[in-house]
Amino acid sequence: MSKLKKQISKIISYVYPRYVFHLEILAIVLVFIFALLIRLNFVFNMNHPELVTDAYNYDVMTKQFLDKGFLGYLSDEPNAVITPGFPLFLSIIYSIFGYENGSPLTQVRVIQSILGSLTCILMYLIGKKIKNRKVGLITAISYAIYPAFAWSNSLILTETLYNFLFFLYFYVQLIVLDKKTPVLSVICGILFAAAVLVRPLVFPLLVVPFIYDYIIHKDKRIIKSFLFTAAGTLLLMIPWWIRNIVTLNKFILLATQTGNPLIAGAFQYYSADISKYNVENQFLSGIKYIMEGFITQPLLYLKWFTIGKFNYIFGTAWFHPPEDFTFLRSLWLFHYVIISLGWLGVVFSIIKNRHVLISIFIILLTGLQLLFVPEWRYAYSIIPFLMLLMASLIDYILWSSKPSDT
Repeated sequence: MSKLKKQISKIISYVYPRYVFHLEILAIVLVFIFALLIRLNFVFNMNHPELVTDAYNYDVMTKQFLDKGFLGYLSDEPNAVITPGFPLFLSIIYSIFGYENGSPLTQVRVIQSILGSLTCILMYLIGKKIKNRKVGLITAISYAIYPAFAWSNSLILTETLYNFLFFLYFYVQLIVLDKKTPVLSVICGILFAAAVLVRPLVFPLLVVPFIYDYIIHKDKRIIKSFLFTAAGTLLLMIPWWIRNIVTLNKFILLATQTGNPLIAGAFQYYSADISKYNVENQFLSGIKYIMEGFITQPLLYLKWFTIGKFNYIFGTAWFHPPEDFTFLRSLWLFHYVIISLGWLGVVFSIIKNRHVLISIFIILLTGLQLLFVPEWRYAYSIIPFLMLLMASLIDYILWSSKPSDT
């Protein structure tokens, strides 16, 4: 009998992990298909308005780059007003599908829908990495159905591409903190730079995971890992820097537009017409206006740069399809569930010392956004982190499972 039990135990130990693995793959595939169908519904069944503002400018810039060979945003000459990631992404699609008879916007939207659906898988992998499969699945499904994430794939804007690249970087970063291998570290740096070249605000965060890991583990190998990651970042950033020096005769670290949103957010509750502040050095001027505001009206500016901007950024969901397109509108309130449980998860994570790195990213990203003009769009890259902590909090309440140390 004991021999039979041993054989049964051996069979179970062999079969069960494979069963769980195949079930996990099935769950990931189903979430991907589910997310893709939701996104394609917006692509093919929604009446898309004509391109305006940023989307129109990206389209013009891309065609100009393909026709004339230079990158110039809102200009007939080369400039570095924005980083080149998104226009280069569009230029690849435009060159493949052609744009002589009109921009291939449907193809862009479909490709972005695929990237958005792949991001759901990344959220599953990150959730599983920081805690367990349940957290990964809750996060992935949340990402799949969150209205703004589904609708935004149909917009010719940076958000979808950026989230895919940034959370691919973040997943690799978590692995790097565990493995500390040179090859993965270089890949991590390349992915980080790719995200930065789409949206540059996160550039200062490159060093954050390594400082955090060193403080927690005191492992000097992390310094070597950081150097390899920095090397990977430089590998992708240097061509942009060289281009700016050669073409514009000056070194530009990221883009020249950063000063404009700084000025736009400098005046409390949009109390000034920023068109009057079209100065040459917008970044330094923005800092100057902020300092003057804190000196002359300290309490008002303190409220504006904390509660005021926070309410603008997180107060409502960025979800504005045509009024007659009602798909997913019933999930509007899900935004407030994510914001409430996500920020509660930040507090819980700090008190319980769980997933602190994610809380640090949330706090720093929010802090960076509070410096600039506050818009609903700017919560876009923070909400996935809030989803992770929301899922972890739900898992803790319902199942009280033991978390990892990440």
